[in-house]
Amino acid sequence: MKKSSAIVLAAGSLLAGSAFAQTSVTLYGIADVSVRYTTHADASGHGKTELTDGAVTQSRWGLKGAEALGNNLKAIFQLENGYSLDTGKLNSANTLFNRQAYVGLSGDFGAVKLGRQYTEGFNFFGDYDPLTIGNYTANAWPFFLTQFRANNVVSYGGKFGGLDVGASYGFGETAGSMSSNQYWGARAAYSYGPFGIGGVYQEIRNQAGERQQMFGAAGKYSIGPAKIFLGYLGGKDRTGVIDNGFMNQSAASTTAGAQTAIASGSLSNPRKDHLGYVGTTYQATPALAVTGAFYYDYIENKNGIAGNGGHRYAGVLLAEYSLSKRTQVYGTVDYNHVSGGATTELPGANNQLGVAAGIRHIF
Repeated sequence: MKKSSAIVLAAGSLLAGSAFAQTSVTLYGIADVSVRYTTHADASGHGKTELTDGAVTQSRWGLKGAEALGNNLKAIFQLENGYSLDTGKLNSANTLFNRQAYVGLSGDFGAVKLGRQYTEGFNFFGDYDPLTIGNYTANAWPFFLTQFRANNVVSYGGKFGGLDVGASYGFGETAGSMSSNQYWGARAAYSYGPFGIGGVYQEIRNQAGERQQMFGAAGKYSIGPAKIFLGYLGGKDRTGVIDNGFMNQSAASTTAGAQTAIASGSLSNPRKDHLGYVGTTYQATPALAVTGAFYYDYIENKNGIAGNGGHRYAGVLLAEYSLSKRTQVYGTVDYNHVSGGATTELPGANNQLGVAAGIRHIF
């Protein structure tokens, strides 16, 4: 009882102190779900109709807050979890805050954050992709090269006029090794009037210290109600993680034995990506936005096999209509085609068409 009373008193003191220090905490989230039909959804070529996640945003909820410390300095934190609205399940088993979990300080110098965070590649291309990086595999696969998030990260980000910069380092936390499971990345972008341009580089290492590298550059230009995007992503993967963990959907290349062979072959025959894209978003009316994007990837040494080249391209159309500031309905069509070594990136046939409609509410 004495221990419980002490805890209650301590909590009360902390809450009182926080209120005095002008702490703000916000509960926020997105509820997004769509009905989608996909052709060639399995190795037998069957189509599939499903209620599934959103086309360009994943459902999520989170807490974020800031405490004013004086002289424009703030303590900040953010905890964010992704879930699937159709089932209510967490997107990652045994991980409560799989999207973001950090604490830090922000001020005139920028912001320093510590915890689970987005990679610099994801941060950069989220601003320079016409879809702001999609959520279906069919419209997001070009950005699997960024690996989205990293653990144990210390990051810095700052905006100074038109200049936006960021750098981050992820501790491998392996005794006796500085390179095992290590991550680092850096980005820079500059905006001037309707123009924006920038670039990014990052590396993620596995337990053995082998590297998956990603680099890219992109630009955007606003003209009237339209915004035009142009970008390039390059990659070199000696770990096999891009093929094993992100790209392959063919059962022939996802067995345990096949994954081991891919990882082994990638050491001497790393997967290389040369990916370009172009797209535009047109604000047809204050409520209606239409986006079109085309992505093309030339792949070398697919699945860790020397000379196993392949091609993949995708076209996406998306129309979003705002019923209010917080609620949108949308419809989308996407088409993917693979050839050569890249055929393992689709379940069976060398092409796949998806059609979907959904609703998104932001709270």
